[in-house]
Amino acid sequence: MKKRYVCYAVWLILACLLYFFENNTGSRIVLACSWLLPFVPRIRHSLFEMDADSRQPKAIPQTIKTFANREQDDPGDVRAYLPGDPVNRIHWKLTAKRDELLVREQAQDKTAEEAEIKAVLEAEQPAANQSKKHIILIGFLVFLFSLILLLIIPSANQGMQALLNRLFDASEAVNAYAYERFAVSADMPVAFAVVLLTVIGISLLVMTLLSGSRLLALGIIAGCALFQMYFGLAFSTWINVPLFALFVFWMLKRPWDKRTILCVLAGVTAVTIAVLLIWPGVDAATETASETVRDRMSQMAQSITGTTHELPSDENETRHVHTQSLATGDQEAQPDREYRLVTVEEEQISMPHWVNYLRIILLLILAVALVILPFLPFILLNQRRKKALDARKIFDSENVSDAVFAIFQHVAAWLEVMGYGEGNAPYAAWNTELAPDYAERFAACEKLFEEAAYSTHEMKEEDRQQALALLNETEQILQRRADWKQRLRLKYKECLWV
Repeated sequence: MKKRYVCYAVWLILACLLYFFENNTGSRIVLACSWLLPFVPRIRHSLFEMDADSRQPKAIPQTIKTFANREQDDPGDVRAYLPGDPVNRIHWKLTAKRDELLVREQAQDKTAEEAEIKAVLEAEQPAANQSKKHIILIGFLVFLFSLILLLIIPSANQGMQALLNRLFDASEAVNAYAYERFAVSADMPVAFAVVLLTVIGISLLVMTLLSGSRLLALGIIAGCALFQMYFGLAFSTWINVPLFALFVFWMLKRPWDKRTILCVLAGVTAVTIAVLLIWPGVDAATETASETVRDRMSQMAQSITGTTHELPSDENETRHVHTQSLATGDQEAQPDREYRLVTVEEEQISMPHWVNYLRIILLLILAVALVILPFLPFILLNQRRKKALDARKIFDSENVSDAVFAIFQHVAAWLEVMGYGEGNAPYAAWNTELAPDYAERFAACEKLFEEAAYSTHEMKEEDRQQALALLNETEQILQRRADWKQRLRLKYKECLWV
């Protein structure tokens, strides 16, 4: 799950930078979708929850199921139930046949069972997984081999440099940039370099598709964003937006849910239409700020490489110095204004060192804020959901008494928050006239609650279902009656529903 947050943080920063440096409709749509889509609950849960196949155990083959359930037909050593014996060691089949509680004498040896399960899993491992790994390995070798050829073969290397020179020309045609060209001929053939670059791209796509890696997908999408920012050649809206949508699909929890995919498509479409209607084109203020930052970055790069345009050393500053002589004695001070021309060389004034440290600290704080602040809403929402799920986890407990106790406590919490509770008064004295016959159902479940709390009698599954039915009815009635403030309290403060 942490990888999901890291991937989303990196992409959100890239989306902000892409919009800032390539200010247009497409990058604005990508930025808006990056911020808004995770606020949709279904999309947020699918983005940040673990995959179902990694969270749940693998499907057990039928042979293993037969092995695991073999004890039902082969009871082994059993004896009469004694107080304190674990409930999970009760042999329910023999108990039902002989009408007395019987337990297994000792737990069976797990080592042999685990070894047999492992052997069956390895024997039945699909050959497709092995072939997929082989294809990924071949794709990586092809990628590495093509990259080496591109770097060491002179014709391929010079062809790539010629391609970069053409990109520089295209960038300078639409931007006020100045690039240093590679020393290659303009007529240099680029076919071999294009083939190798195409093979590298295809191998990356194959590895991403077969491995299912989100980091590889993030690397590809980050490469596209950095390419646009560096060269100042923005993709069109109808390329950037589908690229982003495909990346979102790849980030979703697997197996993919059709409703979630439709929700993503609807969200991207709605944001696209809204931006096209309300705020298309280029924003002048953002464009001005972007150009200012680019200029400063260029000056910083020149200062690092030593290529700054300094003033000539013989350029001097001229200033007049006023002198005044004073006569002493009884005479008044007589100013004698003489002017002389003094030339001094211009001095370079350096900033104090603490200013540089302050800038570094502020930049670090800004970087941390950019990474953390976008996640705060989602972290809080996921914490609320986790708290609500943890509170309901006991509803499915094997011990029906514990489940009934927790469910009725949940019902009481709903009533208490909505003002239908009676404080410390017994539940039987509460006024629960919410709907016709609701008070009778509440009283029946209140008796089940008392039985679960104070009796050692084993409760039935029907009791659990009866309590759950009351909880569902209570939630539906009170949700309809709650105003928006009460809904916020019920959902985000009390965490009474998921």
